[in-house]
Amino acid sequence: MNFDDRGKGNEVIEVCSNCFSPRIAPYMGYETGKRFICQDCDSISMVTIEFENIESLVKFLKEKRKEEN
Repeated sequence: MNFDDRGKGNEVIEVCSNCFSPRIAPYMGYETGKRFICQDCDSISMVTIEFENIESLVKFLKEKRKEEN
């Protein structure tokens, strides 16, 4: 979360770049650079995708699901 956004209800949601799960955690204590591990798909990545809020994430996932069908 950006310091300018604190207290405004603008919480940035970071998700896995592989499965879009918000259940990501720091990996290896950042000793090898900023890396994350997804607790759902076990993907290890240096890149996450940020959404402005939970509504943006839900909208994206609904549109993605439509495209897959």
